[in-house]
Amino acid sequence: MTIKILDLFAGAGGLSLGFELFKDADGKKVFELFRAVEIDKYACETLRNRYGAEKVIEGDLTKKETHQRVINECKGVVSIVMGGIPCQSFSLIGPRSGYGRNNEKFKKDERDNLYLEFKAIVDEIKPKVIVIENVKGILSKKDTHEQKIIDKIIADFGKDYNLANNRDGKSYMLLNALHYGVPQRRERVVIIGVRKSWKNINVPYPPETHFEPGDNDADMLRQGLLPAVEIFDAIGDMPPVSAQVTKTGLSPRQKILVSKSNKSINSGEERVLYGRKPINAHLEKIGPNGINFFAFVHPNGHKYLDHHTARMQQKSDIELFKALKPGETAEDFMLRRPKLAKKLIKYGMKTFRDKYRRQEWSGYSTTIFAHLEKDGNRFIHPEQPRTITPREAARLQSFPDDFVFLGPTNKKFKQIGNAVPPLLSFNIARCIYFMWK
Repeated sequence: MTIKILDLFAGAGGLSLGFELFKDADGKKVFELFRAVEIDKYACETLRNRYGAEKVIEGDLTKKETHQRVINECKGVVSIVMGGIPCQSFSLIGPRSGYGRNNEKFKKDERDNLYLEFKAIVDEIKPKVIVIENVKGILSKKDTHEQKIIDKIIADFGKDYNLANNRDGKSYMLLNALHYGVPQRRERVVIIGVRKSWKNINVPYPPETHFEPGDNDADMLRQGLLPAVEIFDAIGDMPPVSAQVTKTGLSPRQKILVSKSNKSINSGEERVLYGRKPINAHLEKIGPNGINFFAFVHPNGHKYLDHHTARMQQKSDIELFKALKPGETAEDFMLRRPKLAKKLIKYGMKTFRDKYRRQEWSGYSTTIFAHLEKDGNRFIHPEQPRTITPREAARLQSFPDDFVFLGPTNKKFKQIGNAVPPLLSFNIARCIYFMWK
């Protein structure tokens, strides 16, 4: 018997996917997604494609009919209720930076109370375990009464659930995906609750599996930890693709020339055959940390590379991408080459000094986020003059290559950016499994 999961505000299902992929010592599946609830139609298409239509409830949880359907189908069946409660208003990127901090509409945001919808379902279903994931900004966000949102959540769920973890006794954990094998700096608040009437224990803290190399490398290695996975480890095998040029701001004659030149540019295809040969060649270049990562993201038998397609770019952006050095931001470039920067950078840099950022092979990705739906300027490829492809973004989020995203390209990016890295949730699943035994 598998342990059944209800995933609320599921998005593309990164949180529950990590649980689905976890297996016991005998290689048997432990957890099963029973229902996923999501309002975004493209994410629902992705979920249905992965799990089947019967497991997906597409709808608004604030609507009575959606709420009641969840209760009718899940009560008495699911043992875990999890969710990445919509977090845009908690984010330290976007609304809470620059002008957003002083904008009234971000001080009072109805999404801040969506956790009450989560709680209402938990109160009715009474699962043995709850898992809540959110951005780091939730730790400082306050409601209109100046009460911290995190304190409200802890008070509400702490009545029926043990929330204090067995490492530092806090009722939440601040986990960095980088320390769990994800090639990305991504700090997230995770709250795990164990129902008091089921087990009166402290919550297990997921032990880190990776470390960021520094002064204590030998100690970390002795403890069995691996060095953090770098960008090259994660996407260095990907075949090169190039950005075609958009026609924005071009004269009629220039548009004709661009149309002709674009025909000779390989921007990638939505699906191509991708056997073990390039993977094996890449595995010879990387260490145990990268090899372990590939064991997770490239399941044996998967023959395709999906969504490895380059975005179209303006000609000036391609010139800028070529000029940026690996690891360099727009601010760095303005200081190094002010005249060229003034010519090529079209945005004001007062709010975001890293509006453009070139990633570097030997580094770790900056946090993948949903703004990728609009542009990928913070995620310029380390070597090629283009922004990352959807599959590269998915790899940096630790999605397996056999996970296919549906919808237009920008909606694929949105799903990937909003997701919990499956490898992070895999490690959460492991510690919950040992608690279950």
